[in-house]
Amino acid sequence: MTAALPPVPTCIVIYTGSSWQTQLGVGGYAAILCRYRDGKIEKRRPVTGGAVETSNIQMEMSAVIDALKQIRRDETAPIFVFTCNDLIMKGMTEWLPGWVAKGWRNGKGKRVENVDLWQEIVQLCEGLSVTFRWARNQPGNPMNDEVARVATKECDKWVRQHCRELFGDAA
Repeated sequence: MTAALPPVPTCIVIYTGSSWQTQLGVGGYAAILCRYRDGKIEKRRPVTGGAVETSNIQMEMSAVIDALKQIRRDETAPIFVFTCNDLIMKGMTEWLPGWVAKGWRNGKGKRVENVDLWQEIVQLCEGLSVTFRWARNQPGNPMNDEVARVATKECDKWVRQHCRELFGDAA
């Protein structure tokens, strides 16, 4: 699978995606990390996971977390996280300073949802040069398409496993 051109010739690009089965509250996520050197992919690593009793945003945030955990703490290359969930991009680029200043409360004074996940993302970004960008969820970008397929496959795996736990072999 070909990747889109990187934002800068030498960097790490992370593409994230998630899939969620509403009725069961089961989801899956995927992230694909690509290390570019001089504009060419040097290394490529997928990471996947899933959960029950979750939400789509929790799965997307988990994809970001799992991907950032793959990066060495002394990494000097710039890192670009492309997420198709604009809530994550806006949270990390616009809302975060206000949330922190208000004790993790939003503009309406309510506790920010998924604070533990936001805090983990912040912690994993410390000391690294991480830029969050919104990858519009539109078909045609080969990396977005691939990460969406992998996330859907992972979600399906978690749904089958959850159904077997609930219903046994009849599922």
